[in-house]
Amino acid sequence: MTTTLRMKHLFLLFNLTVFLFSFGFESIAGDPYKLFEDHGKQGLKNTEGNVVIPAKYESLGWSKGGLEVINNTIGYKTSEGWGLISLGNEIITEPEYMQIYPSGKRLLIAAKKGKISQREFLGAISTEGKIVLPFKYASITISDLRAIVSNKNGREYLYGVVDLGGKEIIPLSYKEIIPLGNLRYAVRNKDNKTAIYNDNGKQVVDFTLDSISPFKSGYAVVFQNHERGLVNTNGVMVSPIGSKDFDLTGEVPQKLDFNTWLILDQEQKEIDKFAFDDIEPVNEDYLQVYCNEKTWLIDSVGNALTPKNIDGLVYTPEGLVAFRKQQKWGVMTQDAKEVLSARFDSVYLSNDMIYCREKVGGVKKWSLYDVHGVKKSTQLYDNIGPETSYIYPVKKGEYWGFINRAGDEVIHCVYDEVTPVIDGYLMVKFHGEYGVIDKVGRWIVFPQPKFIKIINDDYYLELDRNLTNLKSFEEGTVYFTQNKVEVFDNYLLEYLSEGSVWKVDFEGRILNKPSGNEKYQEVRKPTEGFYPVKINGQYGFIDNQNRLRIANRYDDVGNFSEELAAIKLLGRWGFIDKRERIVVQPLYDWVSGFQDGLSIAETSSGMGLINAQGNKVSSFDYDSVYHENNGRYVIIKNGKKGLINKAGRLIVNPKYDELVDLGNGSVIVKKFNKYGVIDLHGVDVIPLIYDKLYFDEAHSHYLAMKKTEWKAVQLP
Repeated sequence: MTTTLRMKHLFLLFNLTVFLFSFGFESIAGDPYKLFEDHGKQGLKNTEGNVVIPAKYESLGWSKGGLEVINNTIGYKTSEGWGLISLGNEIITEPEYMQIYPSGKRLLIAAKKGKISQREFLGAISTEGKIVLPFKYASITISDLRAIVSNKNGREYLYGVVDLGGKEIIPLSYKEIIPLGNLRYAVRNKDNKTAIYNDNGKQVVDFTLDSISPFKSGYAVVFQNHERGLVNTNGVMVSPIGSKDFDLTGEVPQKLDFNTWLILDQEQKEIDKFAFDDIEPVNEDYLQVYCNEKTWLIDSVGNALTPKNIDGLVYTPEGLVAFRKQQKWGVMTQDAKEVLSARFDSVYLSNDMIYCREKVGGVKKWSLYDVHGVKKSTQLYDNIGPETSYIYPVKKGEYWGFINRAGDEVIHCVYDEVTPVIDGYLMVKFHGEYGVIDKVGRWIVFPQPKFIKIINDDYYLELDRNLTNLKSFEEGTVYFTQNKVEVFDNYLLEYLSEGSVWKVDFEGRILNKPSGNEKYQEVRKPTEGFYPVKINGQYGFIDNQNRLRIANRYDDVGNFSEELAAIKLLGRWGFIDKRERIVVQPLYDWVSGFQDGLSIAETSSGMGLINAQGNKVSSFDYDSVYHENNGRYVIIKNGKKGLINKAGRLIVNPKYDELVDLGNGSVIVKKFNKYGVIDLHGVDVIPLIYDKLYFDEAHSHYLAMKKTEWKAVQLP
């Protein structure tokens, strides 16, 4: 396990004070002493059952729990407080303490109330009852022959180090102090920077660090933003800050540098070289880099454009960047100009507005800002929804309303539910009933019990249990049915109980009511002016005027593409044209629609390509084939990828684990877990030696990464 894994979020440990040492001193199996009770009082017996301490105390042990015997002493409690008693039943101290508990094998932490205030003050006593540290501290942590102590200063605690005679070694002026081992201390100041002090109070490393690991075998890892260094007990930086990680588990410290990234042109010439965990192109001007859970933007020559202490970045079409720092979100421009500081629990950007959530009085509230960081909402809301027709749904308490882009509440928050605006109208639920209002809150349909679904600015559906009413805002009911309906741009599809489908326009006319025994069981969306329909269990096509253009004689049909539609007949697929001429015989298990004059087809032997004349233009022994935008096809055979062209000719043998056709005559490939680039003849352009490889289309060059390996630190 690396030091980074062991030391991640090191300063969570800074919150540990003397209180850690107050837990866990419980009696365990095999203890030589056992508590007993008599008339509600506690005493102590040894393993032979002999009374060591008679039962006359409210409690025996320690104020934080446990029954550990320390140097033949244990705590006792009376109505007056806690004291110390020996196993020979001799009172060592009077019951003058508010609490008492062990710290190590020889010392005890005790607490007394202040003479003026009622606050408890901690001190340390020996098992003989002698005061080792005076009773004036808020916390005490014993560390070898030193104690880390704190005092309360207003609302904060200040820490320092004293010896076991109370002499100040490190002043009580610091935010936190933890022992590192090897008689060294990590000291954090009010600016959250850390230094290293020795046990004589001498500073051996300045306040430049974010955190420090414990010393191990005379070395500690120091952390500064995303970089690491190695320091010895004398404060000498034996490996300067700049590495990714260190491992101190072996005899010799090991170092891991950041991955090596090369910028290569298309002739494999090195343009530049960087050291990061990862790099991703953002746009033609910026790259995003990652190092030890930090990320920032750089330009094409490696200059940092944003601070390097950011935990996350999210880009928006508006040209802004949401960033996360210390679990809070803010917004900046791509050239690092701060729009909103990192103080929000969450932010998101949409349509030139910034939605921000933050805790106010312990409750999470939303506000609306413009892209310049100007707050537009004049109130705090429990929720703000996406913009709909230039207004924003907002929730205050249990009720919804709307604000405009200036933050004015144009529709008051009085509605149980609201929907997005459709052609200037929106459905609202008001006191449990449904109605329609316009964008300024005027009633168009007054509240009533039936659910409403707006279709457009002329029509809406009213749903009343099993009855669906098509209504006009001006004239009322147009059509009604008890059947299921589906809404389209200018008509409804009504699904009849016996399985047929009617097409109904918004004036209530049935456009395709069949004559005789014809019943539409299914109507699909049109392509190239033809609607696939199912009549009497078989498929055909109708046109926009509901005329049967291709007879219902097929098991299934596909959409028209390039004037041809796939048809399934007797379990096999082929193609017909719009005059129902079979142009490709139904011989295939599956076919795709035509694209660029070719269809992907499948037979029992595999997949391949056919043309519009039904001729096979490639081999049919591939497991999978899919079309690329450049007109070529990726093939997969036995789990390996290759390429064929539109003539079906094999141009890259299927032998690669991954393959990306760049469309410029080059192909990124992966084999044996290494990446490289080949041309369309299969010749290496960039050898397969990289662990990652991207193509930066904006600059027409490659980003190639080689992982670094652990190596021994060269010690002085």
